[in-house]
Amino acid sequence: MTKYRMEIEIIGLPKTSNTHYSKWYVAASERKKWRTKSKQAAWPLRPVSPLKSYRLTCVRHSSAQPDFDNLAISFKSVVDGLKDAGIVEDDKAEYCLERYYKWEKTPPRGGKITIIVEEL
Repeated sequence: MTKYRMEIEIIGLPKTSNTHYSKWYVAASERKKWRTKSKQAAWPLRPVSPLKSYRLTCVRHSSAQPDFDNLAISFKSVVDGLKDAGIVEDDKAEYCLERYYKWEKTPPRGGKITIIVEEL
């Protein structure tokens, strides 16, 4: 039996935790935007049932390298969108057995993210 594998690419970059918002609703809008983008990109690729055991790889393609904490937190809303789309059961450690956050240098204005989900 072939294991499920999904790879999506989304143009643009989610904000890191270094971004400061003057109003709470601006931050909420940003989170909703990325959750929706992720859900829409993943929806057509959803498995028969949400994965209960998987590996997650998140890659940020940007001109500036964030520190690891900012890299990881920038994907929070994106991963929530995978749950909304029915790709994964949940993003808790009991389901997501392996999690990788990577950065790849890209020319300015070439920002994008790549998300890979592999069934284990």
